[in-house]
Amino acid sequence: MTVQRISINFKKRLDRRVLLPHMPISLQKGIAAAQEQHYEELYEPEADSNVVLEDTVIEILSLFQNESQGWSQLRSVWMALIFAVVVEPTISYYQPHNLTPQKIIDRLVNWLLKDLAKNLDVKQESNPAFQNEETISINAEKLFTEKPISSFQVLSEALDVYAAALKTLEPNHSLESLLDILDDCLEGYAIFPGSAGRRELFDWWLLDVVPSSWYFIPPDSVDFLDELKNRDGVNYSAAGLGKLEKASSWIWSRFINRSDKSINAENGFVHPFALEELNIFLEELAK
Repeated sequence: MTVQRISINFKKRLDRRVLLPHMPISLQKGIAAAQEQHYEELYEPEADSNVVLEDTVIEILSLFQNESQGWSQLRSVWMALIFAVVVEPTISYYQPHNLTPQKIIDRLVNWLLKDLAKNLDVKQESNPAFQNEETISINAEKLFTEKPISSFQVLSEALDVYAAALKTLEPNHSLESLLDILDDCLEGYAIFPGSAGRRELFDWWLLDVVPSSWYFIPPDSVDFLDELKNRDGVNYSAAGLGKLEKASSWIWSRFINRSDKSINAENGFVHPFALEELNIFLEELAK
């Protein structure tokens, strides 16, 4: 079997339900079990007090970590990058002159491309946009804002997301740091304040962000965030997904170029996807 050669473009919608059956069985079962539960932390009236959201999140993230060690951190960093992109409008709304989010997003993308190039045994092309290696400091105590804010918890937890995102670059801290990010976003106010819409946000993470992180692709959509009415006025648009689309296209073009090595662990390289899985993915992308 040979892999199809098509143009990679992630600006079109790709149904994650098609991808889920091709993920590891353990992860499929974990996602299905998590979806069936109801959680007090998400303000669901039918919640079971014995079901703890953090335990569910830990289980899903641990399944990520239990897969091929060479790829687990890369997938964790990709998930952190998705949240860094999604949280960025919160910072830019209240602190429009704060460049920290963009610097950290660039750092995460740069790290991913370099590490993936190393794993794939290919030479990375020079790209000045992804070469920012300056020291980045995050001062969560500087909670000044240029707009009215319902709670400074919004800004504090949004800044915490970026501090945790940087820590995912450390192999021994990627799981712990992702847990911090998800706590700030799913239960906290980093994306939006209030209790309404929490289950929708959780389902977006579980059914969109998790498979998207597994396949190194952008989330299907962030449009639903604009439908939630309990925000201060932050505008979530798909514009911020541009760097994710660009990085994902780069990554997948290399996956395809290295598809002949999907079975043979030449020079220690093991492709993250089988040829059949690659073709299924590309067939869906071509529709």
